[in-house]
Amino acid sequence: MKTIFLNSNDERVTCFGRHTFVDTMPAFCWPNSGFRFTFRGNSVALSFLPFETPYTHYVLIKLDRMVQRFPLSTGNEKIIIEGLENKRHNIEFIKITEGEGIDERIVFAGAEIQGVTPEVFVYPMSAGRLKIEFIGDSLTAGYGNLGPATEKKFHTYQQDSTKAYAAVCAELLNAEAHYVCYSGKGIYSNCNGVKNYEIPIFFNHASRVTREPWDFSKWTPDVVVVNAGTNDFVGKVNPDDFVPAVVDFLKQIRATYPDAYIFWVFGMMTESAFPYLQEAFKQFPDEKAKLLKLRCMTEFKDEQGANGHPNVKSARRQAKVVAKFIKKELKL
Repeated sequence: MKTIFLNSNDERVTCFGRHTFVDTMPAFCWPNSGFRFTFRGNSVALSFLPFETPYTHYVLIKLDRMVQRFPLSTGNEKIIIEGLENKRHNIEFIKITEGEGIDERIVFAGAEIQGVTPEVFVYPMSAGRLKIEFIGDSLTAGYGNLGPATEKKFHTYQQDSTKAYAAVCAELLNAEAHYVCYSGKGIYSNCNGVKNYEIPIFFNHASRVTREPWDFSKWTPDVVVVNAGTNDFVGKVNPDDFVPAVVDFLKQIRATYPDAYIFWVFGMMTESAFPYLQEAFKQFPDEKAKLLKLRCMTEFKDEQGANGHPNVKSARRQAKVVAKFIKKELKL
């Protein structure tokens, strides 16, 4: 058996989602961001840089048809998968939870691959896929979607961003997607009524930790889907502040992505902001910008997860509606 080491900055490692770098090593903080590569071998071990956080991170490893969830609490852990056939394997690493630690980024340090003739290749991806950027709050991030309706607190083990409506929608459309989302955040103000790092601000950033600017030339979506406004009204925003903030954000998105479709979806948890979103869209005449009202989870049985958020069942129902809407608007 031989062992080879794959550097995390190797050109055969493909990163997806917005990300930054720590000494050339890719760092991931957004839900559903990560990396992928293909290797030949009997085992693979992924290593990371140490980090400090009060929350345990959870990640998904997709290896061929296997999907497995792993916790990372310190970054000193290794994710090891053994007993594989000595053939080509496709592996994906996906960050599926949020956090509020000193440094909630996961930094990929490299991989050890063992086999008779170990080798690394670029992950095979089909070209020409639809590109969607999902922007929002907890509904996009999947806050509490694995938890029971009786749970009133946030626990990372009750979150899986790959099962949120946005990721399921991307899967249904076979789309390549970015997810720029942060639980508790609003357009004008946040769920606590305070103005602090709202969605139109972090939309510009490669990382919510370092807040360094994102280079928009790296990745241009065909469609932008926004799901936001719930937290503004939880925090009792003044509609006179909310409406112009929404108009300004729509203008910001259009200036950033001149050719993209912009779809704002709302109603998964409450209808409170919808009349004001309608008013904002009246003030933003744009043929490629549409507002879609979704049916609230409370209209359906067993759709509530932790802390009043939609669960996986609710997210899948909503994802089907959004995917159908996108197909119709794009004539797919």
